[in-house]
Amino acid sequence: LRAAQQLFTNAPNGVTGNDDLGTMSAWYLFSAIGVYPAVPGSGQFLLHTPRFAKVEVDMGNGRTLRIDAPGADGRRLQYVQGVQLDGRAHAPVWLDWNQLQQGPRLQFALDAQAPTQGWGTAVQDLPVSWCAAPGSVLR
Repeated sequence: LRAAQQLFTNAPNGVTGNDDLGTMSAWYLFSAIGVYPAVPGSGQFLLHTPRFAKVEVDMGNGRTLRIDAPGADGRRLQYVQGVQLDGRAHAPVWLDWNQLQQGPRLQFALDAQAPTQGWGTAVQDLPVSWCAAPGSVLR
């Protein structure tokens, strides 16, 4: 994400080559809010550091995805220390589409230090690997 910010800027020369008709824009938006589709069609969305302290996404049908990340700063490297989903601790590093479309509230705890244990470090909290043997997890 940070490398791409150098290639895509708000300037006359800010789009390197073809923006692929919006693909890079969608990639950036997902990346910037901290929720990214793992594999198209899998329904899994990976959670990672948002660039903004607050984001609201209209999910339709009167539902709104709310993302709170107090202290988020896209200009510096930050790490997720923990996530809450609707006020409850959420250990997995991903959500599925069914959870996301309900318009939950995600709360990210961020810090400048990478965690050595805790959120996202247990095998059961990792998403299924769609490219490995059946039942494998990403490592």
